[in-house]
Amino acid sequence: MLQTNILFIVLLFVCVGIYTVMTTGQPFRNKETASAFGDANKAVMLSLLKQLPQASNVFYSPFSISTALAMVHLGARTQTLKEMNEVLHFDKMAKDIHSAFGGYLEYLSKETGDVTLKTANRIYQSMMLKPEETFMKECEKHFKAATESMDFSQSAVASSKINSWVSQQTESKIQNLVPADALDALTVMVLINAIYFKGNWKSQFQSEETQKMEFRNKKDNFMTDMMYQMDYFRFCHLPEMQIKALDIPYQGDKLSMLVLLPMAVDGLNDLEKKLSEHLLNDIISNLEENEVEVYLPKFKMESEFNLRPYLSAMGMSSAFDENKADFSGMDKSKNVYISELFHKAFVEMNEEGSEAGAITFLVTSTSNHITQEFRANHPFLFFIRDSVNDVILFSGRFYQPVETPGKDEL
Repeated sequence: MLQTNILFIVLLFVCVGIYTVMTTGQPFRNKETASAFGDANKAVMLSLLKQLPQASNVFYSPFSISTALAMVHLGARTQTLKEMNEVLHFDKMAKDIHSAFGGYLEYLSKETGDVTLKTANRIYQSMMLKPEETFMKECEKHFKAATESMDFSQSAVASSKINSWVSQQTESKIQNLVPADALDALTVMVLINAIYFKGNWKSQFQSEETQKMEFRNKKDNFMTDMMYQMDYFRFCHLPEMQIKALDIPYQGDKLSMLVLLPMAVDGLNDLEKKLSEHLLNDIISNLEENEVEVYLPKFKMESEFNLRPYLSAMGMSSAFDENKADFSGMDKSKNVYISELFHKAFVEMNEEGSEAGAITFLVTSTSNHITQEFRANHPFLFFIRDSVNDVILFSGRFYQPVETPGKDEL
């Protein structure tokens, strides 16, 4: 019996630019579904963070990864379905999984004003195999996934065409994502999720305030461009957890970057071990408006992963095993498995702004006017989130600048 392959590609691009206005509205059927969607999103984000390479810069989109795999989930059955539910925490949403993703994607697509936030799903389908009609209809219904037939045996032509679409969706910032040797005559499908954002800070950093300052990690110290401003931000200091948290809003007060800074220079590893979706919720609930002196490094970061080994280690192994995978909801012959799962992400943060998620800026009165300091001069975590719906779109670890380590003068 011929064993066929299925290739899934997950892609993300984020950069500086114009803020996207998201519409109001309810993307989920009820509060229970909304809460479950947010918890599942945070849980898979943290699970991946703990699997991805440590002591290094990391940037990825848990939302993009989950969205692409939610399309695959439509065709999963038996043990493969069970593992996907557990690893992706889809079991939190019961039968509302795909309608929840569909509702949220519809919410993201309803833009007003001068907008640059978009997400798109696309399926490239082999000419040699026709997937189950129900599977394709569900992909269209919930994920608005456009479908195109392709001859994957012509791998160079196929990869060129796919990479052209990727480049178009990311304003030419991500190119050559799919190597020709990743495709062959046994490839039956390529699924792609792309998400693109540009955003300006609500309160921009002034370039004349940016100075070369020291940034330290456990092994090295660097001299890097450090942005500065003093303004009112949602902030909290949690001594029992040995962290400070800062929420920096984008224009429109719906989007923000949440930064978690350990107190100790070498405290990031301990924070990542302790961090859970419940703890993250507690941190967010403790944020209050304060006057804060903010020191934050400028940076560009690009991450590229084959997520197959990480998801396998998390417990989703059968999906990648040609002898055990069951995607019979996609192809009744049960000859389909995931051969590769690529994810590529780019982020740039400067004085004007950065990539984004969404947030409701909550104003909380404080009992005093002490100016707090948030000096991100050692490794930290950052999350770009939609706090209106409690969804983290992007997640990252800033471990070190790209500059060559400087001489330690201390």
